[in-house]
Amino acid sequence: MNLHTTLIQEQLQKLSLNQIQSLEILAMPTDALHDLLQKESEENPFMEYQPSSVHEGASEFLKFIAAPEQDMVKNFIIEQLNPQEFSRPAWGLLNYLAQCVDDKGFLTITEAELSSRVPLPPGLFSSCLKKLQALQPAGIGAATVPECLKLQLSRSHRLTPLLATIIDHHLSDIASNNLHAICHALGICKKEIAAAVMCIKSLNPSPLKGLFEEASSYVVPDVIIRQTATDHEIILNDSWIASYSMSDYYVNMMHASTDPNIKAYFQAKYDRCYMLLHNIERRRRTLIALTDAIWEWQRDYIRQTHVVRPMTLKDISQKTGFHISTISRSTKDKYLQTPWRTLPFKALFQQPLQKKNSDISKDSIKHTLKNLITTENPECPYSDLQLVQLLSQQYCLPISRRVVQKYRNSLHIPNSYERKL
Repeated sequence: MNLHTTLIQEQLQKLSLNQIQSLEILAMPTDALHDLLQKESEENPFMEYQPSSVHEGASEFLKFIAAPEQDMVKNFIIEQLNPQEFSRPAWGLLNYLAQCVDDKGFLTITEAELSSRVPLPPGLFSSCLKKLQALQPAGIGAATVPECLKLQLSRSHRLTPLLATIIDHHLSDIASNNLHAICHALGICKKEIAAAVMCIKSLNPSPLKGLFEEASSYVVPDVIIRQTATDHEIILNDSWIASYSMSDYYVNMMHASTDPNIKAYFQAKYDRCYMLLHNIERRRRTLIALTDAIWEWQRDYIRQTHVVRPMTLKDISQKTGFHISTISRSTKDKYLQTPWRTLPFKALFQQPLQKKNSDISKDSIKHTLKNLITTENPECPYSDLQLVQLLSQQYCLPISRRVVQKYRNSLHIPNSYERKL
């Protein structure tokens, strides 16, 4: 074997190793990448680690309050706010209120309780609470279930005196399906009460419930979408990577070394460090480009204003030019944090119901099914067979009764007999 052949084989081997590492890094979620760099800095002298400290500013009048542990709920709320729009006291109070919202979306502290701990400027609590309760989803920041439901109705301009009265005094009757008691107490006909109850049942008594239950432990978002004045901004949750860099000290030592063995050792470590940092930068560019394409495709679903659109790996491949396998690896086990919610990338991909109906997804069918049942006559609800006919007519698709039953059960909607008043 001549020298030329040996050099070619070594180059091919290096290329292969580089490709393998690139694919592995592409598939890594943020926390795994953090662990990899930390381990590399301990084993490779060329990987230099210089920790940086970032301190959040806080309002002076709140600085002595022991803040609860940071969690996803607080981050979810703060991501929807622009600190430049608030005074320092208001921003400090909003941060604290966000920490006092539980995982169901309820505010766990009152103005009286907070005022007993720290003096608050007049009107500050009410103005900050109003801002909190204007965030997504509707109902967040309420102190009680009735307040939560009324906030949702107010947001959609549907709150009426009748709905407010039923919510304030008859939620237990709704829970037990005792509509006769409500009719008797309010002196209103059954049909009007039934319509009001159906409206209330369509609301969410726990606006954040289930939003952060995708994982049993803290979910570290890999990509973050922020709102800007004109559009949106995509950033990676990897600011800590700036703490890692190539060590100039060891690079100079490598160049100055005359010992072949030491030089070979340094060169191997240098190549590994360079390759790792290069592949991490490639991962950054890939994730940002993919997220931008996915955002353009699913922005209405992410904003919770529409059901998920059918979107496949092939669709994003055609939009970005990346290979399907690259997209699959890049989005695997990764989470996207937005001002509206945090969700796994896999939730944004959904096959169309049929190839010839590329705009129809399972979520679209479920959404229509839910609307049909919500607006049905409660005294004569639709049977599953009737729902099959309505859905098949609307979508021009052969939808089976089994599919309707499956989707209805997944929406926790009882059958027509149990729905009948």
